[in-house]
Amino acid sequence: MSTPLGNIRVDALVYRREPDLIVLSEAKSGRNLECDQAKKYLAVDSSWLRRAGAIPPELRPVRDPAVCTLFVGREEHRSDLETGLEHLGISAPLLTVGSGRARLTGSSDVSGLDPFDESHHAGLPPARIPVDHQSSDEDLMELLLPQIVAAQSAEEDIVSVEAIAERILPEWVVLSHGIREAFLKRLAALLQGLAAREMRGQFRYESLRQPHTRGRVLIEATPASRDPRGRTQAWQAQQRHAASALKRRQAQEEAGQLSLDELAEQGGLAQE
Repeated sequence: MSTPLGNIRVDALVYRREPDLIVLSEAKSGRNLECDQAKKYLAVDSSWLRRAGAIPPELRPVRDPAVCTLFVGREEHRSDLETGLEHLGISAPLLTVGSGRARLTGSSDVSGLDPFDESHHAGLPPARIPVDHQSSDEDLMELLLPQIVAAQSAEEDIVSVEAIAERILPEWVVLSHGIREAFLKRLAALLQGLAAREMRGQFRYESLRQPHTRGRVLIEATPASRDPRGRTQAWQAQQRHAASALKRRQAQEEAGQLSLDELAEQGGLAQE
């Protein structure tokens, strides 16, 4: 959708009648907000929606329906999202959903969008996608490791990082070139860490700066090629290596042992 500040891809557009209201939803799986993207959302009014043909049919006869932006995130990240909105000087509704609580705040001035704070025992909503391009490295690692093991099991020699990204990200086909590049850079860093530590000697990551590719995984060893008598033990060792990698990543995040680049990505450092 075009806005006065540039184009955005709206995550969800919902509406209601009496009072008439259109809500543009920006869904965040992580802790941080993107300043430029948030401001583009806030710049949209009904004229821009009408220009894009995005006015819901029931509201097309309404001359100037109210429009607001709703930021949506996970309840566990609420404090970080609130801090992010405050830091950006944005006053907008925030909806967070968790396994035991759902809250909508900051909507008191929006007619038809009443705030609430509900505790429940229903658990999380059914997940349609396990991760997106903004998920934490820890979440990505849980899907990245099985891809490496699957390649070893199939006795593949080479797997491109683009192929791995496409397999673990259902949204890959709709991502922009810039977002794809940033995500591939994150995968490269995770793969290089695994190759240097827990899975050393089993594969290596080769960086490529050629058209249509960023890098590839070269499988150097696999339990699948072992003698059948030792194959089970080899796969069990592989499982222990994977568990060790996940625990290391989790411990780093909990202890705050992150690089400057990782801190910047999570909003811990101001941008120049």
